Amino acid sequence: MEVRTKALVTIVLLIAVGGVASWQISNKGLFKGQIKLNPDEQATEEAGAKIPRNAKPDLTAKMQVLPPEAVGNDINIDVTIENLGPGSLTGETPFKYAVYLNDKEVFSNTDSYTVMEAGDSFNFVYPISRAVYNYEDSGTAKVVVDLDDDIDEADESNNEKEENYSF
Repeated sequence: MEVRTKALVTIVLLIAVGGVASWQISNKGLFKGQIKLNPDEQATEEAGAKIPRNAKPDLTAKMQVLPPEAVGNDINIDVTIENLGPGSLTGETPFKYAVYLNDKEVFSNTDSYTVMEAGDSFNFVYPISRAVYNYEDSGTAKVVVDLDDDIDEADESNNEKEENYSF
């Protein structure tokens, strides 16, 4: 490249860089980057609402015993696990939940990946085989979440739901 061409390219680049810099300075609302929150607070989805970083989740369980489709058939238990607390469940700490029929554990799972924001929930329906568990047409069903008390929650007293059933 000739000396004149190099000089011209250099001048054009200096003008372009200077123009962008002066444009950015005169438009201070632009290029601000990430909004920094108070370190003790985190943003929520509600505009303007802030929750303390140390806010705890509150896992709770709901359930409904679904009747068999015909006399003598299997029952199903409809389970919902929900985070009622102001804090999030980050998925870093595994938690166990279990379903019982007449005080006998019929299903359990350790969940080690679920992230649950405040208000989030998940649901499943678990069929309970009459042939395997040999249960009567009446009894009690129960679901317990955070069975091993591994999650530090806002309310530890609502992790269990029990219901009588009769068909």
